[in-house]
Amino acid sequence: MASSTQAQRAPAASSGKRAPKPVNPIVNSYLIAYNWASFAAWSYVLVQTVRTLLATGNDYTKVYAVVGDQLVWVQTAACLEILHSLFGLVKSPVGTTAMQVASRLLLVWGVCTLFPVPEVRHYWAFTTMTIAWCVTECIRYAYYALNLVNLGPSWLIWCRYTFFYILYPVGAGSEAIEIYQSLPFAHTVHPAYYYFLCAMLCIYPPGFFVMYTHMMGQRKRYLGPAKAKKSE
Repeated sequence: MASSTQAQRAPAASSGKRAPKPVNPIVNSYLIAYNWASFAAWSYVLVQTVRTLLATGNDYTKVYAVVGDQLVWVQTAACLEILHSLFGLVKSPVGTTAMQVASRLLLVWGVCTLFPVPEVRHYWAFTTMTIAWCVTECIRYAYYALNLVNLGPSWLIWCRYTFFYILYPVGAGSEAIEIYQSLPFAHTVHPAYYYFLCAMLCIYPPGFFVMYTHMMGQRKRYLGPAKAKKSE
């Protein structure tokens, strides 16, 4: 779907009942480096995408040739987040993290790489998907990295829990369109793969609803009236 949601380990405030679990400085340093490296990688893909559009007069058919390979490997690097969850470096459930990462890998490997045809790689949905992913991940990784050092600018928190209103529909919708565009070519892999992709398309609406409403709940939690009143 539009975004994975890895909960980063950060120093927690004491609840008065139990002292917070000490933060391992090595783990914390690694996670800070990982998040900033991921931020830099996604920022690079975003800049390259925008530069290509500007240089070609918004010709989205040229975008894949410039950022396609970069997008594949930047997204594949997110497999580390499954290991982060598995080994307890972060609080995210392993299953949820794995499903979110796998859905992205399906797009970059099982659609865009597997089907090197203009109907997939040069379709406008690839560009909108890439931009939505990049903006989402730049915000997410910067947010996590700063939280790990107890910094959280209010404007970045607002971006984290507001931009999804647009980025999630654009990202998930573009992903679904890319899968749909690949269907005529799926039979060349195996008839079963065609039905697998069809099944994935059927999963998208309920999956999107769950993620979207979850983020709406998170926005209420972090930006709602109760939070504003507490910060006063």
